[in-house]
Amino acid sequence: MSPRIGTVYLLHFDTPFGHARHYTGWAHDLPRRLAQHATGRGARLTEVVQAAGIGWTLARTWPDVDRGFERRLKNQGGASRRCPACGITPRPLTPPPAGLPAWAVEHTDQGPWHWAIDNPGSSAPCETCQTPKALFEFDLSDPARRVCWDCADNPLPA
Repeated sequence: MSPRIGTVYLLHFDTPFGHARHYTGWAHDLPRRLAQHATGRGARLTEVVQAAGIGWTLARTWPDVDRGFERRLKNQGGASRRCPACGITPRPLTPPPAGLPAWAVEHTDQGPWHWAIDNPGSSAPCETCQTPKALFEFDLSDPARRVCWDCADNPLPA
C-alpha cells in the first residue's frame, strides 16, 4: 500500500502563543484543513491560538508529500528556520547535480524532494558537524562531499 499523498504546511502565528510561533501540519485537502484551523476546529494548538485571538498566516507549503515528510520536519524542530514570514528565504528546489553521490539514490515517489539517502525516511551524518540529516538538508553542489546546508552556509573555522 502506497502512502497517502498530500501537502505539508507551515502556519506562522501573528504573535507567539507561549513558546509556540508556528504550526506544521499535513492535509490531503489543504483549503478544507485551513478552514478548520480558522474556525478553531483544527489541531489543539491552532484551537487555543484562535481562542486567544491570535491570527496566523499560511507561510509555506510542501506539496505532494506523505505524512512521513511532516514527521521528519517536526522531528527536526526549528520551524522558524523554514518560515518566510520570519525573514527566511527558502532555497529553490533544484535538481541534483550530474553524478549524484553514491550515498544518495533517486526516489520518484517522495514528492518534491525526489532524492533520498539509501531509502525514504533515512538520514546520513554531515561530514562537518556529524549531525544526521535528510538528503534535502545537504548541499549537493559537490557530490563528492556530504556537507549540510548549515555547514555549507557557515563553515567551521579552520
